[in-house]
Amino acid sequence: MDKRFRVSPARMSGRVVSVAEAFGIGVDEEQLYTVFDEFEIDIKPGQVVLILGESGAGKTVLLRCLAEEMCRLDEFSPVADASEMRVRKNIPIVDTVGRDFSDALEKLSLAGLNEAYLFLRCFNELSDGQKYRYRIARLIDSGAKTWVLDEFTSVLDRVTARVVAYCLQKAARRMGATVLAATTHSDVAEDLNPDIIVRKGMGPHVSVEYRRPEPRECSILKDVIIEKGDRGDYEALKHFHYLGGLPNWRRGIYRARVGDEIAGVIVYTSPLLHISGRYKAFPHLKEMRRKNPKEYAKFVSNNFTRIARVIIHPKYRSIGLGVKLVKETMPLVGTRYVETLAVMARYNPFFEKAGMKRVDAPPPRDEILERIEAMGVKIVPGSWRKTASSLKKLPTAQLKEVKALCIRRLERLREMKVKSRSDLLRRLRKGVDLEAIAKTLMMIPKPAVYLYWENLTINQV
Repeated sequence: MDKRFRVSPARMSGRVVSVAEAFGIGVDEEQLYTVFDEFEIDIKPGQVVLILGESGAGKTVLLRCLAEEMCRLDEFSPVADASEMRVRKNIPIVDTVGRDFSDALEKLSLAGLNEAYLFLRCFNELSDGQKYRYRIARLIDSGAKTWVLDEFTSVLDRVTARVVAYCLQKAARRMGATVLAATTHSDVAEDLNPDIIVRKGMGPHVSVEYRRPEPRECSILKDVIIEKGDRGDYEALKHFHYLGGLPNWRRGIYRARVGDEIAGVIVYTSPLLHISGRYKAFPHLKEMRRKNPKEYAKFVSNNFTRIARVIIHPKYRSIGLGVKLVKETMPLVGTRYVETLAVMARYNPFFEKAGMKRVDAPPPRDEILERIEAMGVKIVPGSWRKTASSLKKLPTAQLKEVKALCIRRLERLREMKVKSRSDLLRRLRKGVDLEAIAKTLMMIPKPAVYLYWENLTINQV
C-alpha cells in the first residue's frame, strides 16, 4: 500500500513567483509528496491498532487508507468512524443508545457512564471526557466490526486520556471489535494495550511493531492509595451519587486517593433488619426471626455490615477502582459478613468482581402501598408532583386514611432501619400535606440485587 500527493500551486500569484525567484525553484512542475511507500501491515479481526506520530506526519492519511481497505473486507466491515457519528445533542443519552432500557444502561456503563443522573443528561451537558465515553458507547451500540478514532484523546487531560484509552480497549475486546486509533500522544499506549503499534515518521517512513498484549489493570491503579477516610471525603464526592445524604448508623468510611485527589469513597453502615435477599441466602435466619425476633436482630447487627455507598469520581470510572475499593476494605470492617443492595449491580457486576456473591430476590411486598393503590391512587415513579395530582382526586375521608397509612409506613421503616425520613413524618403528623404524602409514596422498594461476602477469618457472634 502506498500514498502519494502531487502538489502544485493553486494559483500563480505574485508572492508565489517571488518564492520561486528567492529559492530558485520551479513552480510550473508538480511536486511529488510521498506519505508512505510499499507499506504492509497484517491486522487480524479483534486487534487494537495504535498509530503514533507527530502532527503533519500523515497519521490521518494512513488511518483513512486502512479504514478504506477494511470497508472492502467482510471480516472488518462495517466500519464506524467516531468522528462521523451523528449525535442528538438535546436528548437524554439514555434515549440514544441500546435496544431498551437495560441494554442502554449496560452499554453506557461499559463506556464508564454509570451514574443515574448522568443517564438523564444530554450530549451538550457532558464534559469532554464524558463525550469521549459517550462516543465509545455509540461505537458499542453501532454493531460495527471496526472502530476508527482519529486524534484519539487529543483534547483530554492526560489522566482522563489514559482512563478513556483503558475503557476503549476493554470495551472493544469484550465486543470483539477491531480498533484503529491515531494520536500524537504516546502516553495512552500502556492503557490502550495495542496488538500493533504503527509509528508514522515525517516523510515516507513507517514502522510496525507486533505485540502480544496480556490483560492488565489500568495504569492509574498503580497510583491509588486505599486508606481510612472521613465525612469530608464523602462530602467531596456525594454530588456524584444519585441518592445523596450521608447514611445513618455509620461503621466506617474509606477513601481511594490518587495523589491529592479523592478518587473514590465507600461508606459502611449497620445492616438493614429485613432483606428478602438475605433470607434467600441464609434461609435459617428467616426461621430465627419468626421464633425469636430479638435474637435475630442481635445476630444480624453483630454479624453483618452493609455497604451503603460506593462513589467513584467520574474521571476514574470503569478502570476497576470500584472493585479495588470494595475488595480491599471489606476485610477491615470486622464482621463475618458484608452485604449490600445495589440497583446498578444489575448492569455493572463490580461487586461480584470484588468477590461478593449475588442473590436475586424479588423486593418484599408492601401491603400499605398496595392498599393505597387499591383506592385509585396512581404512584408515578420519579415524580411526586404527578402522584400528588392523583391524590387530589380522592375524597377527604380517603385522603385522611392515606395520610394515616403513610404515617404508619414511615414509622415501620424507621423501626426496620430502612429509611429515616423524620421530616416527612413531622409534616404528616401536623396535617394533610399532599407533597409529604406523595414523597412517602415515592419510597418504593427498588429492584435491587442483594450481594454478600463472607470473611472466614472472623467467627460468628
